[in-house]
Amino acid sequence: MRTISIVVITLVFSLSPVAEAREKRARIQEATITLTSKGYQPERVRLRRGIPARLTFVRKFAATCATEVIIEKYRIRRELPINRPVVIEFTPEKSGELEYTCSMKMVGGKISIR
Repeated sequence: MRTISIVVITLVFSLSPVAEAREKRARIQEATITLTSKGYQPERVRLRRGIPARLTFVRKFAATCATEVIIEKYRIRRELPINRPVVIEFTPEKSGELEYTCSMKMVGGKISIR
């Protein structure tokens, strides 16, 4: 009787550091929100649930109470220095709407998550 041997070869592919960084960026949602004399622009940002998000806030207007941004549901609170980008990263977990506001809740916007 003849014996048949089966050899299983497992190949492991490793991405280069550049390719890994590119792959990671492809899986991140990004939006820039600018604070002007009219408030946050755009007022509404759309994100997809379960995909990491990177929001960049830039305050261009000095005469405002919005010197920080707060996203209460994620316990995020960041100072917004004038003309300096502030990056906030989080992963939206549930569909619905999130609000972001200043500390006095006079200036704000919404994040729609689907």
